[in-house]
Amino acid sequence: MIQQNFSTKVVNSIMRYATNRYLSLKPSHLTKLPPPNPKKVKEKSYLLYIHVPFCMTLCTYCSFNRFLFQEDKAKAYFESLRKEMLMVKELGYDFNAIYVGGGTTSIMPEELCKTLDLAKSLFDIKEVSCESDPNHIHLEELEMFKGRIDRLSVGVQSFDDGILKKVGRYDKFGSGEEVIKKLQKAIGVLPILNVDLIFNFPNQTQEMLAKDLEIIKALKPEQVTLYPLMSSPSVKSILKRSIGEVSLQNEAQLYEQILETLKDDFSSLSSWAFSHKGSAIFDEYVVDNDEYVGIGSGSFSFLNGTLYVNTFSLKEYAHKINSGNMGVARERKYSKKAQLQYRLMVELFGGKASAKIFKEKYDSNLEWDLWKELMFLKITGNIYKKESDYYPTTQGKYLFLSMMKEFYIGMDRVREESRAMLKEEDM
Repeated sequence: MIQQNFSTKVVNSIMRYATNRYLSLKPSHLTKLPPPNPKKVKEKSYLLYIHVPFCMTLCTYCSFNRFLFQEDKAKAYFESLRKEMLMVKELGYDFNAIYVGGGTTSIMPEELCKTLDLAKSLFDIKEVSCESDPNHIHLEELEMFKGRIDRLSVGVQSFDDGILKKVGRYDKFGSGEEVIKKLQKAIGVLPILNVDLIFNFPNQTQEMLAKDLEIIKALKPEQVTLYPLMSSPSVKSILKRSIGEVSLQNEAQLYEQILETLKDDFSSLSSWAFSHKGSAIFDEYVVDNDEYVGIGSGSFSFLNGTLYVNTFSLKEYAHKINSGNMGVARERKYSKKAQLQYRLMVELFGGKASAKIFKEKYDSNLEWDLWKELMFLKITGNIYKKESDYYPTTQGKYLFLSMMKEFYIGMDRVREESRAMLKEEDM
């Protein structure tokens, strides 16, 4: 039985401390990102992240960098994105995968296609993942994305009309039944359609979640991702006013229900992602890619042990790009120990930590460098060893889900702090 046990509570406390400490950033004096490691370019082990920060309406629980859509600003922004992409090429980077996040990435489909076409002409791109919402999965748009997007992730969050109304999505995207009809038409058009759901909304019952899961089983999308509700301090207060108090009391129980319900039809890609019939493009780029380059306002890059964050100001971003500079504004360097601890978390979240991979990628003896962490995880029943690799137990899957949730909440705090500094003219 999965539960909020001692190890989960201890590790979550450690994660909150760690994210507060390690996600404290300082201003960067760089005008451009550092050049790539030639070996990694040859291996094509970098990922390109592209951020599109515009939405028709703003969801109250979302902490990502996003702005209300204005066509002239969005068009100019896409032009800046492509200029920054050219700068990345000039630095010597190459990529085999792209992840486009938002915002609503397909808010201007022609501009998105133009941007992806440029990326494919510059880099050796093999797969493209992109986020969207139920209002942007019309067949005519999906036809435009054929040959350009391999995996489209649609933010549904829930099919329950009561939840949709309370979080402000019912009027924006339609009823649960309307969203189901849109998904039925969209599934199968592109290689992979992923449905994003959220569980552990305040007052969400097991019966409500069961209905969402039965709909997913009936729809048979290639992939489904079930995120626990993630709420930074400001989002918590907003949710409390609109839908109720955020609580962890039922989270473990609901997660166990998810694993049990999906086990016969879906295979696990990570603690919260599941594939139907072996679809294999993973949605969590930080797991498969230990280093990545982010372009666009509010994007993140992680290179050679340093986290770089682009400016969240649209005005400053445009000024930097038009001056021949990239968007980088803040940074934080990490020790090798901190990097190894982070990689252990994301590898186990993804299903396996390999001693061989740690040696090859990070020149690390996993069992020597992280023996305390491994001992704690083994003693508390969260991992087991098979040959030279470590795997999460069922309880461990929940632990690493909780850890990744705390990590993303920490990233949300960085976004909130950055957005709090914006003035009206920055938007």
